[in-house]
Amino acid sequence: MTSATVFQLCNSCAVAVAYGDMSGLDTENTAEVLAFMDHHGLLVVADDIDPPGSWLCECCGLDQLGAARTFAHH
Repeated sequence: MTSATVFQLCNSCAVAVAYGDMSGLDTENTAEVLAFMDHHGLLVVADDIDPPGSWLCECCGLDQLGAARTFAHH
């Protein structure tokens, strides 16, 4: 059995990826989010997490603090 690739996304990107709702995104990062979605295709929510310290959203590329959601390929 192969392990799934998991992506750590900020809450704004999680909403965009899960529901296609881009209203919570900074307009400067919309292109990065659309490219991520196009490249990775259908993803499903894997887990809610609260990583320690700052971390980088794998979708928009912005530094984050606080809670995140992980997504994996379906």
